[in-house]
Amino acid sequence: MDRPHPKEPARPDPVAVVPIGGDFAVRLFRKALDLVMKLLVPLVVVALMMGVAKLFLGMWAVWKSPTIAAGFDVMVTDVLSMFVVIELLRSILEYADSHRIRITFVIDAALVFLVREVMIGLYKHALAATEVAALAMLLLVLGAVRLSAVRFSPDVTHAAPR
Repeated sequence: MDRPHPKEPARPDPVAVVPIGGDFAVRLFRKALDLVMKLLVPLVVVALMMGVAKLFLGMWAVWKSPTIAAGFDVMVTDVLSMFVVIELLRSILEYADSHRIRITFVIDAALVFLVREVMIGLYKHALAATEVAALAMLLLVLGAVRLSAVRFSPDVTHAAPR
């Protein structure tokens, strides 16, 4: 029975005064991460709006270009790049809401990026047959991973097989 003397003040627990690890570190990390996400989301939205404005300004380049095909090369690239940015923004917003990164959103962004590369390469006639085959194989693998991620997601409650 280690009671403090009535005249003697109780000494504070040193672990409670200087919380170094465990729960305190996790809470500090989460608060810092929330602050970064709160700053990142408006920044990304502004960047997205600037990208859309650049697309509209790029219409002038299409108008001034000697041929329609030359102007559309730039526009197709810019529009497809915006789709990649939109997918990344979607994953950032999902992280801000649920505090976890869903593999499906990351794979979606990778798939959109790969499709962008294939479309630009094919549109400009700049891809060799081996590059097309390699990109097709990568698309196939990412598609299979995406389907597996949806099929075996921990969020989905699996019904009993029939």
